[in-house]
Amino acid sequence: MNSMTGFGKAEVSAKTVRCVAEVTSFNNRFLELSVKLPRQLSSLEAQLREMVGERVSRGKVSLYIGYDEIGSGAAKYNINLDAFKAYYGQLTAIQKKLKIPGQVQMSDLLAFPEISGSSQESIDEKKIWPIVEKAADKALTQMALMRGKEGAVLAHDMAKRVSFIGKLLGQVQAESGTVVEKIREKLTKRIQDVLQSSAIDQNRLEQEIAIYAEKSDITEECTRFSSHIEQFQNSFKLKEPVGKKLNFLLQEMNREANTIASKTSELNIAKASLEIKEEIEKLREQVQNVE
Repeated sequence: MNSMTGFGKAEVSAKTVRCVAEVTSFNNRFLELSVKLPRQLSSLEAQLREMVGERVSRGKVSLYIGYDEIGSGAAKYNINLDAFKAYYGQLTAIQKKLKIPGQVQMSDLLAFPEISGSSQESIDEKKIWPIVEKAADKALTQMALMRGKEGAVLAHDMAKRVSFIGKLLGQVQAESGTVVEKIREKLTKRIQDVLQSSAIDQNRLEQEIAIYAEKSDITEECTRFSSHIEQFQNSFKLKEPVGKKLNFLLQEMNREANTIASKTSELNIAKASLEIKEEIEKLREQVQNVE
C-alpha cells in the first residue's frame, strides 16, 4: 500500500551538463500531472509524462526539471551588446520625454530576454534524454520509497481499526440472536397491560412476533458486512493501488451500518452501530491518502 504524499529529488551530471529533478505528490482522486521544463527541453515533456504515468496511478504530481551547462559550456552564454545599447537608448529617451525621475538600471535592461541568453538555443535530444531520464528516475524512486513508508504506517493503523469494527460487528450479531425473545417479552407485557388479563391469543402473539422479527432481522446485513471486512483486510496484501477499492468498501460498510441501526431498537446494537460508523469515518479520512 502506498500513500499519495511523497517527495523526491536527484541530480545527475555528465561532462558539461547538469540536470536536477524534483517531484512531489499530494492527494487527488485521479492522476493530475504537472511538468515544468526549461524551454530547451520542452520536447521531452511527453516522454516524462509517460515515465511518471508508469510509476504513479493516483495523486497530484508535480515534476520539475532543471538543466544547465557547466565548465566549457558556460562560454556559450553571452550578452547581446547591440540589443543592450538599443534598449538603453530607447529607455533613456522615453525617460526624458516623460520626465520620469531616476536612471535606467542594469536590472531594467536584463529583464529583456533578447539581451542575455545562450548562443545555442537548441540541444541534441538524443544526447540529453538519458541524463534527464536518469535524474527523473532517481527522483521518482525516492518519492516511491517515501510513499511506501507512509503507506505502511497507514496500513498498520487501518488494519487495527477494521479489526475493531469486526469485533463490534460480532457483538451486533450476538445481540441480534436475543432480539426475538426480547420482542416476545415486550409484546406479551404490552398485551397483558392492555387486556389486564393473562389470557392471550397465542396464535396472534406468534404472528406479531414473526412480523417484528422479520422487520428487525439483520442477518443479511451482517453477512455482507463481514464480507466487506474480509475484502478490506485482503487488500493490504495486494501489490497494486487499492485506494479506490477501499473507498468503495467503506461506502458499502457505512450503508450496512445505517441499515442495521434502522432495523433494530435494541440499545446495545444501536450503540455498537454508532461506534462502527465512527470507525468507518476515521478509515475514510485515511483512505483519502491511499494510492
